[in-house]
Amino acid sequence: MRMLVWMVPWLLSACVVVRPEPTPPPPVRPAPQPTGFVLNVRLGLPPYPGSVALKREERGGSSEAEFETRDALEPVYTFFHNWLTSRGWVRTRLEYKSAATKVEAVYQRGAERFKLELDQQGRSGRYKLEIEF
Repeated sequence: MRMLVWMVPWLLSACVVVRPEPTPPPPVRPAPQPTGFVLNVRLGLPPYPGSVALKREERGGSSEAEFETRDALEPVYTFFHNWLTSRGWVRTRLEYKSAATKVEAVYQRGAERFKLELDQQGRSGRYKLEIEF
C-alpha cells in the first residue's frame, strides 16, 4: 500500500497535460504597390506592349516620353485610346497630321482634360508621346 501511495504522485506527474504554445498569426504584409514603368504618372499610363522605353520626362502632371516599337501608328494609338477609355476618359477631339505620322487627341473626364500627341518619328519605329494637362 505504501508503494501505491508513493506511485500515485509519480503517476500523476507523468499525466500532466502540456498545451502547445499558440501559433502566432502570420505577419501582415502591406499590399504590393505597382512598381511598373509608366509613361505618365498622373494617368498611370503604361508603355505600349513590347516597346522599348528610351526617355521619359515628367513636369506638373504633363509628360514627354520616347519609345521604340515595330508597330505602325494606328495600333499604337489604339492601345493608348482603349486604355484611356477603359478608365473613363472620353475623347473629345481627334486629328491626324503630317501625312498620318502624328495623332493629336483631347480627352476629358469630369473637369479634367488633357491633350495627347503621338508622333511617329519618320518610319523608324521611334515614337514620341506627349501628354499635356
